[in-house]
This record gives sequence, C-alpha cells and structure tokens, in this order.
Amino acid sequence: MRSKLDDIRLAPSRAEGIRPGTDRGALVTATLVGLDPERKLAQVSLSGSDGVWVPAVPAIYSPGGGVMVSRSPLDGGRLTQCVAPLADADLIVAGVVKAINSAAGTLTVETLGGLFQLPYNAAAYTVNAPVYVRRDPQRFGAPVHVDGLQGNYVAPTPDTPGEGTANAPKLETRQAVIQPQQSGSWRSSQGRWDNWNTDRYGGISTLWQGNDYGSGVMVGWAGYGDQVRNLGAEKITGLWVNVVRADSSSSAGKAATVQGSPDGSRPGGAPGGSGDTATSNGLTPGQGQSLQLPGSTYDTWRTGGFKGIRLTGGDYGGFAGTSRADGMALTVQYTVLA
Repeated sequence: MRSKLDDIRLAPSRAEGIRPGTDRGALVTATLVGLDPERKLAQVSLSGSDGVWVPAVPAIYSPGGGVMVSRSPLDGGRLTQCVAPLADADLIVAGVVKAINSAAGTLTVETLGGLFQLPYNAAAYTVNAPVYVRRDPQRFGAPVHVDGLQGNYVAPTPDTPGEGTANAPKLETRQAVIQPQQSGSWRSSQGRWDNWNTDRYGGISTLWQGNDYGSGVMVGWAGYGDQVRNLGAEKITGLWVNVVRADSSSSAGKAATVQGSPDGSRPGGAPGGSGDTATSNGLTPGQGQSLQLPGSTYDTWRTGGFKGIRLTGGDYGGFAGTSRADGMALTVQYTVLA
C-alpha cells in the first residue's frame, strides 16, 4: 500500500499540465525582448513577464514586435520555441554610408540603429550617400550586404511573381553604376603593362591610346569582371561609359575610341576586343563625357561575352581609370523579371 510519503517522493517526476485558467493553446503570442543570432535564441515576454530565452526559428524579427511562441503541454505550459514573427519585416532597408574602405571591399553603413561593416555591389559611393541594405533571415535580419545606391537600385516590391493573369511576372526597369575592378595600359613596343607615365596623370591605372612622345602604340583597358552579367538582366536598354581625360600633355581635345573586350581581368598580353566602337568628343584635360556604347554590343555585355573595355583610337591621350571614382564607370539601364 502506497503511503503519503511515497506521493511526496513521486511528485517531482509527475507531468504537470497547463495551469487552470490559462490559455490551453499550443501556440501563444508574446513580445520579442532580445535576440542572440549566434546562438539562435530569442528572448520573449509573455503578458509582461520577465524575458525568457528560447530557441528561435530563423526569420527577420523586429525588436519589441509580436512573435508566435510554442509551449509544452507539460511543465506548466513552459515556453519552448519562438516560431515566427507576427508581422513580416522588410528584407531591404535604408542605410547611410559613414566610411569607405576600398582596400577591404567594405562600407561602414548606419542602419537599424547601428554601424555595420558590409560588402557592397559596385557603385559610385560617397560618405553620407543613402543606400539600400539587404538583411539575412538566417541571421535574424542582421544586415549583410549593400545592394546599391538608393538612386540606382530599385528595391523589390512585395508582390511575388506567379503564374496566370492574376499574378503574372512583370518586367522592371533598373539602373546600375559599375566601376572597373582593374585598369591600365599595354605598351606594344615593350610588350609590357604599366610601362608608360607611371608616376603622373593617374599612374599605372590610366588608359592610354595612340602613339606619341616615343610611347609606341598604346592600348588602354578597363576590366569589370562579371558585374554586368551578374545583374541578371533580361535586356540591356542603355549602356554608357564615363570617359575622363587624365593627361595634360596637350591642351588640344583628344577623342577616346572604345571597344568591348572579353577580358574581365588583366590578361598576360595585349587586351582583346571586337565589335562596333564608339568615339567621344575631343576632350581637354580634366573634361569628361558619358559616352554611349553601340546598341549592337548590349547583348554580348548581358551574357558575359564582354567583360571589359579597351581603347583603340589613334588620337594620343590618357583617360582616367581606377585612380578616379568615376573613371571608366559604366551606367547600365536594364530590365529584369520581377
């Protein structure tokens, strides 16, 4: 026969259900108090109680916002997991550039009440420029990447592409500014790169063309890697390159002639090129022009056949490359399926 003493001994091992008078549902709403993305924990408060740390399903959470929390039918209804936020949060948020570290390939951006060191898509960034910042749901909405300048990048709309006439995919027009990753000049007479006016006019990054002052034939080049192809464009509708006269060896205007190149990174020899060319106006020292590239080359750029630009003109002159923020920068107008 079991005694009262036995009941006392067994009490700690007995399952304790949800207390009388409380909500009996397996899911309850609570308030998010804190987040620990590294440990994948959320601190939640139920009906004004002290915060409790529980495992959380990765999602973009808003501090102070409502969340759905599961609880155990045993242990008095103990909270066991933060399941999801009650309201969707933005995947893309606004930020402001506070510092630029080109060597490390990062921007210091102020967003969501803090400062973050983030990688970025190429664009002509300046301090205090407004940008769009992408968040990572797997890290509870932590900022992870700068998608572009607010003037150049079109944030995704909440509509989800689908099928049929009610929710059909649509084309969206965007614009991007892409800076060269490398630039320089090939000196044909020497069979070498970086061998002409290396200590002035922008140094070895300047793009030279023509033949004068004993230079031999010069071929300037700028490489963009896969940046244009990675836009994922359905169609390129406009493409311009920013050409800026860098040298002052002559006050006379010099016209740059540009041609698409398959070389996205610097080749071992002379840069290749093919297709139609475009020629700028005669540019005096320091003068620039946004030069439209031939429409016949757009699809080659879109598909990655062209990854660079070379100078093929005979009008001797130097034009700014990576030594200048806008030197040989591409402006791409394109459409994507949204």
